[in-house]
Amino acid sequence: LPKGGTSDLVQTSYGFHIIHVDDKQDSHVKPLDEVKSQIEPLLKQQKASQASQQETEQLLSDARNTGSLEKAAAKKGLQVITTDFVDSKALLPGIGSDPQFMSTAFAQEENAPPDQAKLHQGYAIYQVTAIKPPSTPTFDEIRGRVEQEFKNERATQLLSQKTQELSDRAKSAHDLKKAAKELGAAYKTSDFVPPDGQVPDIGSMTGSAAVAFTLKPGEISVPANTGTTGAVLAVKERQAPAEQDYVAKKDQIRDSALQQQQAEIFNLFLGNLRESMQKAGKIKVNDKELATLTKMRTEENE
Repeated sequence: LPKGGTSDLVQTSYGFHIIHVDDKQDSHVKPLDEVKSQIEPLLKQQKASQASQQETEQLLSDARNTGSLEKAAAKKGLQVITTDFVDSKALLPGIGSDPQFMSTAFAQEENAPPDQAKLHQGYAIYQVTAIKPPSTPTFDEIRGRVEQEFKNERATQLLSQKTQELSDRAKSAHDLKKAAKELGAAYKTSDFVPPDGQVPDIGSMTGSAAVAFTLKPGEISVPANTGTTGAVLAVKERQAPAEQDYVAKKDQIRDSALQQQQAEIFNLFLGNLRESMQKAGKIKVNDKELATLTKMRTEENE
């Protein structure tokens, strides 16, 4: 496109776009001063990654030489976490969901020397101390888990309904504080927070809460649910980040926003599907059970 030109509709993996060229520059080698702010964060991240890898390799070496993860960890002021038997889809303490790690661990032999594995963020040193062949548990063995999973599922559905109601009411009234008071929800504020920051009672802003960074001041978000907690966010004021921070994190911000948009579309699809199936009589809601769970949820939060 020439300078000042506008394209036709263009499709990419992110959707449809119309591109306009404001200005064009001939390619050239940028001077150091021009790219310094972009290079520094990358070099710091690279050095931190190298230091983490070296520390992991040293810890692994100590664990193998002493024959004890506990001794090697204690020497570094670290703590070893031991789990009960888990399946390949389990969420491990300190690791969470990491299919690649679980695949590596499940390929390990019983009582093999400690080994290391790369995680989404950082590294883990692990050892498989026992292997139990898969078996079909009896109902009595899993009854408690089934009941708890049922309650958790119902509680999650209830949480989703309540946060959606809060979001809808807040948008209608253009006032999140007022809507929260009417529904008996807690209303809290925070100071400025970056995209990779933490907010009390919400946690990391890189998850569903990343929707906040797509809002303009005064706008109210769709529900931001993490599974155990739910929130509706309103932006009171925005502050532009430093140029070097933006350059280092712009891809992360874009990906988080894209994931949030995809989640919103999926949740909307699920809501419409559930409503249509209820109308068609294909699913029924146990109102009595839902009322019981609502009461339990309220008592837990008091």
